Amino acid sequence: MKKVIITGGNSGIGYQAAKQLAEKHCQVTLFCRNEERAKNACETIIRETGNPHVTSFLADLSDMDSARQAAAAYIKEQENLDILINNAADFDLSVKKPVLTKDGLEKQFATNVVAPFILSQNFMSLLKESDSGRILNISSQGLQAYPFIQLDFDNLQGEKYYSPSKTYYQNKLSLLMLSLYMRKQVKDVKIQAIRVPSVKVDIKRYSNLSYFMKKLYQLKSYFSISPDKMAKTYVTLATEDGYKGFLYTEKCQEVKANRFAYDANAQNRLYQLLGHITSPEANRKN
Repeated sequence: MKKVIITGGNSGIGYQAAKQLAEKHCQVTLFCRNEERAKNACETIIRETGNPHVTSFLADLSDMDSARQAAAAYIKEQENLDILINNAADFDLSVKKPVLTKDGLEKQFATNVVAPFILSQNFMSLLKESDSGRILNISSQGLQAYPFIQLDFDNLQGEKYYSPSKTYYQNKLSLLMLSLYMRKQVKDVKIQAIRVPSVKVDIKRYSNLSYFMKKLYQLKSYFSISPDKMAKTYVTLATEDGYKGFLYTEKCQEVKANRFAYDANAQNRLYQLLGHITSPEANRKN
């Protein structure tokens, strides 16, 4: 029985992927920040799939200590892991200025980049021990609209200016760069990325949006892929061995990442920066 962790598994694509993995007789663990929603999701998946091996751990991925504690609790309880899917993301168009976490990090950056880094580092030894250890990081098709985007190291956390959408795409570029760097450093764990297009959303989850933005999301949903269909791509790359490339579309077609993502010097700089941010010394200063 393959053991899988998926972050943000209580709703959307994450929930559908968790359910489909449970249908494939995997042992699925959700990392979620809302305990009640996580519990409800687990109960529903167990009831609908008949697979009792679906559990959750409380993890606020904008909080470095919470991410570490969830990882430590999982390792203590389960002792092994085959697949880590870094699915959870923070993207809220209603936010107009940086929101800082208790660690002093901008919340989007903390959730979308720092947390996947922390979880990947904490679970790497278990994944190396697995016969089919792999990490799936989730990117965005929206990056195609910015073919020449580069990582602005002086504005990773909105230090100079802030836009939730631009920050999000910087985050997703960062995650691609981190994934490519790790692929070169870690040979016995398969590290890949999935490029997610526009996905139908439950508008009730976005009550803080303006009337105009809600209508825009509803219109956009008509032309978007459903969460359960997108989840099939997650499951395919998580469980099948025929895909050797790096970045895949919702149709499991291999594609190139943005040009800047392959910049080896920038990849190394980002990796070293994340190592510094998450180091015990940096945490003590905060």
